[in-house]
Formats: sequence, C-alpha cells, structure tokens
Amino acid sequence: MADTSQCFYCRKEAMTKDFKRCSRCRGALYCNSECQKQDWASHKELCSDSDRWYDKYSGCRDGSMHEGKLELITWEYTDPESGDRMGWGNVLIEEADDLKRKFEVDCKGKKSLFFKKWPQGFRWTCCGMDGGVNYGCDHHGTGSKPCTCDFCRMGRPLPDSIYKEKTGPRMGLRLPRGPDPRSFNPVLAAQAAQGRSMFGLEM
Repeated sequence: MADTSQCFYCRKEAMTKDFKRCSRCRGALYCNSECQKQDWASHKELCSDSDRWYDKYSGCRDGSMHEGKLELITWEYTDPESGDRMGWGNVLIEEADDLKRKFEVDCKGKKSLFFKKWPQGFRWTCCGMDGGVNYGCDHHGTGSKPCTCDFCRMGRPLPDSIYKEKTGPRMGLRLPRGPDPRSFNPVLAAQAAQGRSMFGLEM
C-alpha cells in the first residue's frame, strides 16, 4: 500500500506517518531511536552525503534506499509498450514543450520544485526507475544493503525480458543483473515464486 513503509533496520511494516525519519538526510525511516542507532554503521556513509536536493526522497517504502542521482529526463525515446514518442519530462512529445515551459516559468527552473509537481519526469541512476516509483531500489547487489527484488531473493539473475527492457528512464544506464548473494532467503524465495506464479509474472 502507498501509505505503508518498512523500518530501514528491523524491516517492521507500519504506516509511513508512524515512522521516525532521519533528521539529516530525510530519507531513512525507523521505528524508534534504537533502530536508528543500530543501523547507523551502515547508514552513516549515505547520510554523510545529504546536501543534494533529492536526498530527502531517496528512502523507499520497502526499507531500501536509492544511492544514485535523481536526473531530469530530457531525452526523446519511443515507449516500447505503447509505441508513443516521448520527450522532455517523460511526456508525449507533443506535450514536452508545454511541460518544459511550466518548469522554467512556474518552478523558476528549480528541479526540487518541479519534482514535487512531476516526479515521473525524473529517473534514479542507481536502478533506472522513474521518480514517481517509490516501492524500492532494485540495485541487484551494488547497494549498501541487500536488494529486495523477487529475483535476488530467489537467487536468480534478471531474465532477458526485464534486463534488456528499453524504457526511457533506463536509457544510457549500465544496470546490474544480479542476483545479490546477500538477498537469497529460502522462505522469501518460495513466497516470491508463489506470488509471481499466482499473478502470471515471469519467474
């Protein structure tokens, strides 16, 4: 659910508003000060580089954290599913000039203001997901914490259909394929396999 998150240390799930947020980077979420203290050894390196405007948006609901940059999508591409030609800000090419004008006039060219209005116009360089997606960062072994994706939990690399997918937010990125050896968990692997099978998703 969109209004729930996990503690970045113990992985307890609760309403996002009930978690305490790291006051420095504004990205990491914790049940209480004890969880934050226990997680400090692994979090401090990320937290020390918290002067970028997008750091406060790097925390994900599943307890992972984006460790790349948040970039504005300015390139053109063809959407592989719809066949639509997309442009600046990750919108239909016909709407791109109007959106860019809103960025320059309404938001005075400030990316932080524009992100609040149009997060899907940005992409995370660590995982190639657009800025409007906040369910997790699929870094497949390159992040400071274990990857939380189904494939890493199952101990499998990404299948070609996902790894070679040519979406706009992934353009120009060299993303890892996994699996993250730290992520394998027999119980979670069985749950992931069952869930993906139930919903007809690729295994």
